[in-house]
Amino acid sequence: MDMKLVKIRDIAVIIPSGISYFQGEKKYIDTSSVDNNKIINFEDVTYEERPSRANMAVKEGYVLFAKAKDTRKVIRMDNNNCNNIYSTGFFVLKPKENKILSKYLYYYFNFNEVELLKDRLAQGATQVAINNSILYDKFKIPLPEISIQKEILNKLIELEKILDMLREQKNKVKILLNSVREEEINKIKENILLKNTVKVLYRYPTFYGFKYVDEGLPVLKISNMDKECKFNEDLSAYDKITLDINMKYPKTIVKEKDIVMEVRGTYIGRCALVPKILEGGNISPNTIRISFDDNKILPEFFWHYSFTEKWKKQVARITNYWKEKFGTIKSEEIEILKLPFIEKSKQQNVIVKLNKINRLYEQFSNDLLKHQMLYQSALAKYFNFERKISSSEVTQSKLKI
Repeated sequence: MDMKLVKIRDIAVIIPSGISYFQGEKKYIDTSSVDNNKIINFEDVTYEERPSRANMAVKEGYVLFAKAKDTRKVIRMDNNNCNNIYSTGFFVLKPKENKILSKYLYYYFNFNEVELLKDRLAQGATQVAINNSILYDKFKIPLPEISIQKEILNKLIELEKILDMLREQKNKVKILLNSVREEEINKIKENILLKNTVKVLYRYPTFYGFKYVDEGLPVLKISNMDKECKFNEDLSAYDKITLDINMKYPKTIVKEKDIVMEVRGTYIGRCALVPKILEGGNISPNTIRISFDDNKILPEFFWHYSFTEKWKKQVARITNYWKEKFGTIKSEEIEILKLPFIEKSKQQNVIVKLNKINRLYEQFSNDLLKHQMLYQSALAKYFNFERKISSSEVTQSKLKI
């Protein structure tokens, strides 16, 4: 018998907002408090002084799924987290008994295609999200018998355990890398002004109002930087401009090992090294090009320094925030930022030491990415709502992905 493809309304109930009065304080969890399906932060609130969105009560076995577009958050309620208060930014779903297992529904919402469907169907002017009726009727899930759900869960639970282990290992190496960065920088007592170490420090004028083209030179934007402050080396990910437009703004044309720094936005001070494949491209108006005199400061040395608290605090002091966390910083203020200064050979020693740890971090990142793909492959096998899969297909595969 084929698995039935059923709507969410057939297997779960969306719990309405509203909580009972309580005394003292409770932990409040909003969508920003969740990362990789784990609660990483909370706010202690009283009933009277809680935020207006702190209005969702839960029970063990409920599944929470973020409503908003581009907000990938899923949590399953257990003994450890079911006494908290949750944001109305989550759907709170109560699985229907004898129809679907709570963990089976949880894994369904972890499937990439489910998240993409949410993003496609999201609507709204101020907050782009899906509503109850969209979730109930537009989301469908292949529903095998409970015994088959349990077999599937055995495989998915093991894959998720490995994911959690790899994330933990990656995080430990990241903590080590940042610790050694701070240690190496704090050893250095001499400083030099940034303006005395550069060949080029330039932002304006740069291009506005031009149409991008399919084939041309890449425009390096903040969105092309990853969380580790490295540029995507896939040229297809970049907007492009023509050679004619590019040549009108020669001072913002980047060279290999230039630094591109965010000077307007929400992450002021983030810096990325320009890889060889992007040489000859141009920078977006929200960034500035820094080309160091490597007889004074090696670009990689500065890049590692840009992760430290000393750099972040300096940048924060001269940033003009004009819309919540959105701000800007002027070129003349960047010029007088202080950099740690040691001779070139010692800078190179620091780079070698830090790059060794960074390579280990990148290896864990790659291993994690590969396992995430394996995990998503498993989810696709069982939750691909574009096709029906038979019970015999699940059984015969013996859950081998």
